[in-house]
Amino acid sequence: MTEGVAGPYAAMSLSDMGANVIKVERQAGDWSRPTDHVRVDGEANANFIALNRNKRDIGLDVSSAAGKRILERFIARSDVLISNYRPGVMAKLGFDDARCRAINAALVYCTISGFGQKGPYAEFPASDTIMQAMSGVMSAVGEADGSPLRVGFPLIDMAAANAAVQAVLLALYGRLEGQGGAVIDISLMAAALAMMSGGYTRYAASGTVPQRQGNQNTNLAPAGAFKTADGRYLSIAVLRDSHWIKFCAAMGLGTLAEDPRFVTNALRVENRAALDDIIVPMLAAQPAAYWLERLRAADILCGPINDFADIAADTNLSAVLPLVDPMAPNVPQAIGSPIRFNGQYAETVRPAPAKGEHTREVLSEFDFGADEIAAFLREGAVFEPE
Repeated sequence: MTEGVAGPYAAMSLSDMGANVIKVERQAGDWSRPTDHVRVDGEANANFIALNRNKRDIGLDVSSAAGKRILERFIARSDVLISNYRPGVMAKLGFDDARCRAINAALVYCTISGFGQKGPYAEFPASDTIMQAMSGVMSAVGEADGSPLRVGFPLIDMAAANAAVQAVLLALYGRLEGQGGAVIDISLMAAALAMMSGGYTRYAASGTVPQRQGNQNTNLAPAGAFKTADGRYLSIAVLRDSHWIKFCAAMGLGTLAEDPRFVTNALRVENRAALDDIIVPMLAAQPAAYWLERLRAADILCGPINDFADIAADTNLSAVLPLVDPMAPNVPQAIGSPIRFNGQYAETVRPAPAKGEHTREVLSEFDFGADEIAAFLREGAVFEPE
């Protein structure tokens, strides 16, 4: 019972692992269906396709009496229920955690929300963008003298989804040991802060709020994004003083490694501007491939700053990416689960479903008869694709 990003991604991750996932969709549809400007297959779009493979979809009006009876049967026979509606919605529908676990005591009931299920902020609307703002993510992104910036993809939604999957697997493992079902409460706020635990701990210990640092790593030098002669940018990071010596040799900087301004990382950070005055023009004088070859040969941390076109064109990267066939028209590839299990990535066995595509199939599996299903369709308790 999920829409958008966090819930669908969590459910899809479980489906990639082999779970039999049924997506319960209301008549208005998952709100993420029409939000992407890349329309691929009727009402389905690239974002929806990327987050809903390997699921079956039942169109269900849970507010109707018949819809409630159908959902009760689903819950009675299921291992896990995932919802990312705003807190209170499931209770309003009559399916809060207490009700669902009264139906099935072994059920793992997992909710994903902005601020958790309880507390003064619980009922506030939340999205990845708002959570990036309130969690402090945006305060940490951007140039030191610039405005806060949003990360350009739903970072917190995805982190919360991964936390939900971990929690569900933990609960299922606990069930094997006789612990019964579980109630799981995942908040986007907690997921965001967990990713920034180092910065928060530093603030708690020092009272100093971390400042935006742009592409520079304020703890290391040289460390940042550097433009090369062909207009590409390289990310370079020198971690240790021993790496500094190798970096200077690879750059052809001779005795600069022994310059008293730069012999330790602390001194290089202090004299970053002077160091950049030396290395920035050098890096800008040769193409990216030239520097990558030299720096990698010296075992220096470096890499090109790629966009999606660069990634798709790099056969060395595509060889290790979890690329899958999403089985959708005009979409030859998608990124699958990052887990390689016994040498294999998970495959797509079903494309992202149309709204209500599997209504009859799923109802039949849950032992509703043909006459019952026909009545449900006439009453509008369930629906199929138009």
